[in-house]
Amino acid sequence: MSHDHVDRPGPHPQPGPAGRLRRMNRVLARNWWALALRGAAAILLGVLALLMPGVTVATLALTFSAYLLLDGVFAILAGLRASRHHERSLPFILEGAVSLIAGIVAALWPAASLFALVFLIAAWSVVTGLAEVMSAWRMERTHGKWAWGVAGALSILFGLSMWILPALGLLALAWGVAAYLIAFGLLALVTAVRLRHCHRGNGALGNGGMTATV
Repeated sequence: MSHDHVDRPGPHPQPGPAGRLRRMNRVLARNWWALALRGAAAILLGVLALLMPGVTVATLALTFSAYLLLDGVFAILAGLRASRHHERSLPFILEGAVSLIAGIVAALWPAASLFALVFLIAAWSVVTGLAEVMSAWRMERTHGKWAWGVAGALSILFGLSMWILPALGLLALAWGVAAYLIAFGLLALVTAVRLRHCHRGNGALGNGGMTATV
């Protein structure tokens, strides 16, 4: 009597690095909504930064602090959901904590000098960009790996370029921040759409019962 080898998705976790990687990607897919909200918030505040009639260091700091606080909350929510499933949550929580700290500092220090604001934004952008590249490195291609990797690289490059933009004037700095937020938001939405598609595919596969493996 012969038996077909079957694989039930979910009940029996795979051991080793391959199993951890697959579980992490499932957690990412389940949290697609958090990334979509981060992208929408970035685009909204990027457009607002472009439309600011009178650009001052204080208004730019408050606009960016609003984005940092929203981004940090959504990133930490994704990390907490990942930890509840006993999955790797450090990149999410690290990125969210850095965003929250930077957002609080910017909100409580709106009259800071231009140098202080540039240093704050640059440091935040580089640290979060590294966290994004870390998570993209472990993502599957179907989960929007390239878009999130580009978003991380964009964050790092934006952080490094922050030392050049102030020399061009405060208006150029505001436009640079706005362009970054809009570009990052679009890449985040692309990644979220891919994650949502994979999440729905995993759900359909789970409801389909047993699937044969070769």
